[in-house]
Amino acid sequence: MVGRRAHGQLKTTVLTLLREADGPVTARILLERWPDGDPEPAFTTVITVLTRLQQAGVVERIEGAEARFLLRHVAGGVAAESMLAALFESADRGAALMSFAEQLDARDLDLLRRAVGGAGS
Repeated sequence: MVGRRAHGQLKTTVLTLLREADGPVTARILLERWPDGDPEPAFTTVITVLTRLQQAGVVERIEGAEARFLLRHVAGGVAAESMLAALFESADRGAALMSFAEQLDARDLDLLRRAVGGAGS
């Protein structure tokens, strides 16, 4: 299907935009900052992604005239424990790791490569 994004790309873009934001942002602001060349999703799609990220504990929702969202910062050890727990609960660890890696942006992939001593170190 033409114009369809890769699995996890929408969530990755939303997370990247939240990381680059100076503070809480609305879904409309995220759409205004959407990267050129990426298919721009519908407003409701962005809200759905943000809501799922909130339910997963990754994003904090701040109520107001228009809901604003902020990327939650979790200590490295807590994040690692959460990631390991999810991996251990998976029936297919390889698929879980691949799904995780597909959702990382280039900067995080580079950090992961250096951490495991792979290419780019």
